[in-house]
Amino acid sequence: MVVFLPLTPSYDLDVFLRAGYAAVHAQQIYPSPRSPAVYSGSSFVYPYFSVWPFMALAAMSAGSSTTLFFCVCVCAVLVACLAGAKGDPWPAMLTLCTAFTITGLQLGALSPLLFVGAVFLWRLRDRPILFALLAAPVIACKLFLAPLLVWLLLAHRYRVFAYASASTLALLALSFALGPIGPAPYLQLLSQLGAHEAPSGFGLVGALMNVDLGSGAADAAAVAVALALLFAAHLHFRRTHDERVCFCAGIVAALILTPVLWSHYLILLSAMLLVLGARRRWFVILVLVSWVISPPHGVYLGREAIEATIAIASPVVWLAAGVSLVPLAYLSVRYRGAQAKCRRGSVVASASAAGSLEEPIGRAAGAAG
Repeated sequence: MVVFLPLTPSYDLDVFLRAGYAAVHAQQIYPSPRSPAVYSGSSFVYPYFSVWPFMALAAMSAGSSTTLFFCVCVCAVLVACLAGAKGDPWPAMLTLCTAFTITGLQLGALSPLLFVGAVFLWRLRDRPILFALLAAPVIACKLFLAPLLVWLLLAHRYRVFAYASASTLALLALSFALGPIGPAPYLQLLSQLGAHEAPSGFGLVGALMNVDLGSGAADAAAVAVALALLFAAHLHFRRTHDERVCFCAGIVAALILTPVLWSHYLILLSAMLLVLGARRRWFVILVLVSWVISPPHGVYLGREAIEATIAIASPVVWLAAGVSLVPLAYLSVRYRGAQAKCRRGSVVASASAAGSLEEPIGRAAGAAG
């Protein structure tokens, strides 16, 4: 894992640290609206509260802050995987081996922490207050994850949804009240960023824009696909009461709807596999697929073959290939559960049959005596 870090600068972490330094010294942290700096890749475009943890890191040397942030992210991913896999170390090791995770750690992105947040949101779904306290920073710092909360509505967890929505809105309101810009200029920043960077990403919106569809039409098409997915998850939940499907549908809907989708966002696929209780082989497949979809920065092994393969299919096709692992893993888990249920039923039936035979045999033995 550590050997990949020197292969690229930690672009995202550098942005956070510069913003933290600017906030400490009362300097401007946001780029000017409608300026090319918005999509330069070196500007802070997150809600203002996101800079608060990095104000302390900005006081440290660049090497120390990078090392500390890397260690925190790796440890958090390990803890989340061990908690989600009930102590099995293999999902944790394999999640760290995906190109999505490695890229996020290389860049110093928030994606590994979003993965951790998603895993623990699932585990805290029965504790509304703790869920809301965690959901607020997770959803607010990356607004594309907001569709994840729809899972709570699909699963009839209305109280948890209300708490989580209120806490998220409260944190955003506090951030805008204390920060240098309000909600309208911030949404303008996001809109400008999405329109410029969407065609370069892995998302459905960007893929549709690349075939000369307008941004409005591309957004509408993504909304239609996401709504169809969520409706299908709702129907499935009504039939099976399997909440895991609602959780996974919420994450997939978020990935579909976001205009800007980078490869390291796909670490969330591991969160879905953990929630489904998928076997190790599905994590192995995810590792292999991730290295085909988007190798870590600075890795060029087999680059010609990978580039030739990617030239055949657009990034959204590879996104669909990665996401397709989730329903396949779910079908495998369901099949395994059905087999286990059948075996338990056979054991119970055999025991019942044995008991029914023992009774007449016992009566016959008593009569003979």
